[in-house]
Amino acid sequence: MSQKGKRLSRVLKYVIFVLLVVLAVVGMKMFFDSRTVETYTQPPRSVVVTRAQERDIASSATFSAYVMSETMVPVVPFVSGTIESYDIKAGDRVVKDQVLAVIDKDPYELQLAQAQAAASAYESSYDRLVRLSESGAATQQELDTVRSQRDAAQAQLELAQLQLSYTDVKAGVSGTVIMSEGVTGGLASTQSPLAVIADTGNLVAEVAVPEKYYDLFTQAGEGLAIEVSSQVGKAVTGASLVSIAPYIDPATKTFRLKVSLDDPSAFTIGSYVKVRITYSREEDVMALPESVMKADGSLYYVEDGVAHYIAPYDAVHSDGWFAAPAGYEDKDFVIEGQNSILDGESVVVKEM
Repeated sequence: MSQKGKRLSRVLKYVIFVLLVVLAVVGMKMFFDSRTVETYTQPPRSVVVTRAQERDIASSATFSAYVMSETMVPVVPFVSGTIESYDIKAGDRVVKDQVLAVIDKDPYELQLAQAQAAASAYESSYDRLVRLSESGAATQQELDTVRSQRDAAQAQLELAQLQLSYTDVKAGVSGTVIMSEGVTGGLASTQSPLAVIADTGNLVAEVAVPEKYYDLFTQAGEGLAIEVSSQVGKAVTGASLVSIAPYIDPATKTFRLKVSLDDPSAFTIGSYVKVRITYSREEDVMALPESVMKADGSLYYVEDGVAHYIAPYDAVHSDGWFAAPAGYEDKDFVIEGQNSILDGESVVVKEM
């Protein structure tokens, strides 16, 4: 075969090869284009919705406190000495002027006897000088001197009588003994209380309230609604405002508020309680249950089968409810399924 024929043969082979490649590519494209691809489309999520209801909404805050008696009186003896009798203990109920302890009377009875003798002697001396002065046998100066001595002796007698009466240590108020420090045979001192008596019928709780509530509480004043609950016995009672401190502690940024328990019978001095203070109330507010809120405080409502997002806002909460956002009171809010949907997502409302 000639040289020219050989070249023509090679070109023909290349052309045939290229045609085969092109045909293969075209065939593959036609194959894949003709295939039917099945894709999965997720069905819309199901949600449960609710609407706002007309309710009364109260603004309140809860604080921790401890119960104490409004009246706590230490029983401090007015004289010192050995305790001859001490029969009370913590928890005992006592009444005003009840004898709680008896201090050794002997030293004070001797002191009284000496004062009586001195007073009697000066009284006799004064009477004698009065008679002498009437006859001119005693001067006015002598009479005045003895009169002063007689009066001083009489004062000493009254003091001795008073100190002897103080050996009977009495309760200054009626109440319950919450601390008893004395013991028979021990030493009573005018520097230390033998007991502390609390009026358990007049219990109070003092609350440290953050500064931000100061204006709210002072403006509400007697209009504050207060409830005290025990964390142990689950007792609950109303309470009345006693006082609001006229200043804010700059160190703690709190102010003190004292309340008096309406029914103290179920509470114990020193017990831990929660004090709930309601400072404003709105009636007939369109409100939603707190369960419609996500953890971050955001909400979703459904309109025309589409979920719409509402950013967290400063809502007034009360007893598990809160005021619906203004302008959205008539919307259907998602109460179940709100944690798994997105803004603008199509949803199906499921009947409860």
